[in-house]
Amino acid sequence: MTSQFENQSLTQKIKNLFVGEDFFKTGISKIRELENEKIYFKKWLDEKRNADMAWLEKSLEKRTNPELLNEEFKSVISAAYLYDTPFNHDEKPETGKISRYAWGSGDYHKLLKKKLKDICEEIELFEKGIKTKYYIDDGPVMDKVWAVNSGIGWMGKNTNVINPEYGSFFFICEILINRELEYEKPIEDLCESCNICLNACPTGALYEPYKLDANFCISYHTIENKNEIPDYINLNGWIFGCDICQDVCPFNKSKIFTEEKSFYPIEKTYNKSLNELEKITEEEFNELLKSSPVKRTKFSGWKRNIEKEKKSRETAKINLFFRKGFMYFTSQWLTRLECLLFYNTSAHRPALHQKSCRALDGRHYFRCTE
Repeated sequence: MTSQFENQSLTQKIKNLFVGEDFFKTGISKIRELENEKIYFKKWLDEKRNADMAWLEKSLEKRTNPELLNEEFKSVISAAYLYDTPFNHDEKPETGKISRYAWGSGDYHKLLKKKLKDICEEIELFEKGIKTKYYIDDGPVMDKVWAVNSGIGWMGKNTNVINPEYGSFFFICEILINRELEYEKPIEDLCESCNICLNACPTGALYEPYKLDANFCISYHTIENKNEIPDYINLNGWIFGCDICQDVCPFNKSKIFTEEKSFYPIEKTYNKSLNELEKITEEEFNELLKSSPVKRTKFSGWKRNIEKEKKSRETAKINLFFRKGFMYFTSQWLTRLECLLFYNTSAHRPALHQKSCRALDGRHYFRCTE
């Protein structure tokens, strides 16, 4: 297979391999210690923005300095694999929503690791002594930072990497290699003055542009949180993950979709009501979602999320009932008060002593009686 690449640079040969495995974008950056990112990341951890994800604290040094993984590595190859599909969430209040990356039957870790393994084997055949190591969001690597450095996209205000053509519904993979390659430059941040994602976040998890607090993030609570979900968190219909800050992004209107059918929604869980989803037994859950990312929350987390959302829906109905009642009685009281004020200040009081009165501007008032 390598003979067809003889007249190409090592960088181009590597990029061609990714194209052959259906990655839509590949970028390369020089390995270095991420000094600025380390300062921000440490501050973020000190402020407890990571909630109870303590494993992030344990890997701080390695995450910000890939040379600690292996000092031989010289370059980071970042690659993007699309997972968006031509399906949409049902916005009916009773629907239990699953994040796009997880609503299919396929295990993206297995799928992409197989592709990365094959690519690494081919790369190591190009030259004697080449060493590689691959990751797909399962190692101490700041994949978003390297993707930005490699020109895959820019870091959006919703903390997702955004590509101007493909949006942000894609997986990011890395291959570390012990070779100097041709490096890309970061691309322009096109978020500019747009704050749609920040305004759309229902819990305030996006507390500032480019900053996220996991303590308020629906995705964190429905996936990583192993305890009870706090009362102050409204899941807004989500039972696994959350796509709100990506769904509203103007760059996700491109209508470019993956051809990987295993990322298409599972019929039995796609846009189903909370009551329907609650009826799924543990045996059905384990079989139906055995390869899906949803299995990460386990059956206990699945049940907890559904129960939490159902409770929130019932509470919302009760609150709406009382709110409407309060607004009705308040409007009645204000109307009567306005009538009395009009009567007491009018020079035509006798004319107002009728069973029904009308103000000078034509509005109807409560009955005025002597």
